[in-house]
Amino acid sequence: MNWKEKLKKVLELLGFTSKFESKALTNEEFQQVLERYQRDYQVTLQDDINAEQEQAQSEAMQKQLNAIYSAVLAAGGEPEQNVADEGERNATQQDIVTAINNLGSRIEILSRQPAADIPEQKGNAVIVSIHGFGNTPEYLFGVQAPMYSMGLRWNRIAANPAMAAALGEPTNAEQEAFRKAVSEYGAALRQRAKYLIENKMTADLKAVAEGKFSTNYAGVDNLGDMGTQFTIRRQDAIIARVLSTVKMTDFFPVRYGIQDNDVIFNAFFDEVSQAWQEGAVYKGGMKIENERGYVDDAMIKMMWGPMKDLERKYIAYLNTSGSDPIKWNMIEYQMLNSLLEAQREQNIRRMRGIYVKPESGVAGSYLTASTGILYRLLDYIHSNKLLVTDDSDKTFRAYTESTMLGTVQLFVAEIKSHLGEDETLDGKVLYLNERHKSWWLKCIRTQFHLDTDFAGVNSYANIVPDTDVRIIWLPYLGNLTFMMMQEPGNLQFLEFLPGEMMGLQMEQQMEMVRAWSTWKEGTAAAFLGRKFSSRAELVANDYQWQQIFLNLFAADIAADATTVDAGNGFWQITGVNTEATAITDITGAKNGVAYCIEIGDETHPSTIAKSGKFEKIKEAWEPTKVGDYILVILLSDGKFAELERCVGGNRTINRELNPHYVG
Repeated sequence: MNWKEKLKKVLELLGFTSKFESKALTNEEFQQVLERYQRDYQVTLQDDINAEQEQAQSEAMQKQLNAIYSAVLAAGGEPEQNVADEGERNATQQDIVTAINNLGSRIEILSRQPAADIPEQKGNAVIVSIHGFGNTPEYLFGVQAPMYSMGLRWNRIAANPAMAAALGEPTNAEQEAFRKAVSEYGAALRQRAKYLIENKMTADLKAVAEGKFSTNYAGVDNLGDMGTQFTIRRQDAIIARVLSTVKMTDFFPVRYGIQDNDVIFNAFFDEVSQAWQEGAVYKGGMKIENERGYVDDAMIKMMWGPMKDLERKYIAYLNTSGSDPIKWNMIEYQMLNSLLEAQREQNIRRMRGIYVKPESGVAGSYLTASTGILYRLLDYIHSNKLLVTDDSDKTFRAYTESTMLGTVQLFVAEIKSHLGEDETLDGKVLYLNERHKSWWLKCIRTQFHLDTDFAGVNSYANIVPDTDVRIIWLPYLGNLTFMMMQEPGNLQFLEFLPGEMMGLQMEQQMEMVRAWSTWKEGTAAAFLGRKFSSRAELVANDYQWQQIFLNLFAADIAADATTVDAGNGFWQITGVNTEATAITDITGAKNGVAYCIEIGDETHPSTIAKSGKFEKIKEAWEPTKVGDYILVILLSDGKFAELERCVGGNRTINRELNPHYVG
């Protein structure tokens, strides 16, 4: 009987039931109820109520203990060994502690015996080969992608060259579809190249060619589409093939984002320290001088001929014995071969190019589309920003097969002798002509009596003996006896967007097919040194702050010579003439090469009249000082045009032909 039942019985005995329910009991009547309740049941009403509440709390606590205990057992905990039936007893706190301890032991055992890693689902990943799966009636290479649809004429010809004759002449609709497909593919190729270059993936072209990055997509829809993977896979192969030619970017980095010109600010600080003295005696200062790099607009603009001619050339490629191991479709074939030539030309131009405004209506040389390393260095020399290493004996101007090692060592020692007290050659690299590497190795073998293959980057093939100066062998230098030292990354190429050149587009022009792309490129140094208003000031500065060191790699013009042999190089210096001498021609001059004729002696300086081959120069060239020069280039009519000149130490640039020349 609980306290409520007991209270009800007491109220009935006293006759207070109706009053209790209506809450009308007086104080005296309530006291009678409490006294009668204690007399009849030997306990106060309050104690009965408290006892019942404690019982409820105890039962709730036991339920919680049982729930915790059950959860621990379910997780792997074990009860005490002497417990017979866990279902017929309440859990105690000690039971729970024991089960948890047993669970810890079980976890430790299981950690040493992990369960098998069984996936919820199994799937087989398909890696698409660059060769596809074999042609089907619907798709070339068996890859379900719009570009390889057998509904397209050129894909049917790729699958079966004999189809070209059966299909007859290409219709206007087929030609338009081909041009559109080429343009779309060119845009996609440009975007892919931009992605690979920006993410530094082209540093490993072998990996690109093997498709190791073909699952890295940028801005590409349908990532799970096998056709997309296949297309990207083959685009990577084309990009790797194009970039795998000897790359100038292996030797000089590219700075992107230059739409017109780039200004690089350099700060030069004066001394600041001095002995203490009283008063406002100040010392020190800062001078800001900037370098500027331009990009020039370059282009590919080709006539491919009628589509039928393109098909004939493509079929010839398909039928060639031992042809490319990768079978390209017609669009890929046209794109690859056009870009391979464009890349080869850009590589050479980046070393030997000089921008010249094209003659109206005349296709210019690939070398005059932008300015490369050599002519940019020549510009810095002419701008009194770069002092070349030279002496009265012309020690550093040239070397031979037998003197190369000694000349290079003298060059390095000469540079070191002009460094400041706190400067070293640490971090600087020597750049030499790759064509003369065999001369270098022959000198090393002779000097050190070595007979080795010079394997390894730290061998004498790549290190100047007795120094830590590393050698980088540069291509495209011809026979120039070129020596340069700088910190890698100083000289750099400039572009606007990565991969711009690869974005070929097409259109019909009467019966011909025209293809083109445009891009921007240039060359500049990030840091040269201080600028000077005259050569005398440059020489007096004695290399202070200079960051690029260069030999005077010019050839000598024989005394009293009236013609200059272009085969000796683009930069040549006159000898000691015995009489007044006029130069009338540069024999063997090549298209796209600018020739610099410099005065080496003031006794009878050579002159050039405004006539004959030089009738298109601004005016007669009549130099007066050592170092005066004229820079000319061959035009399509066989005459020379003037790019710039220096007379009496005063430089003048022909802005009509070279509006972006840095000087």
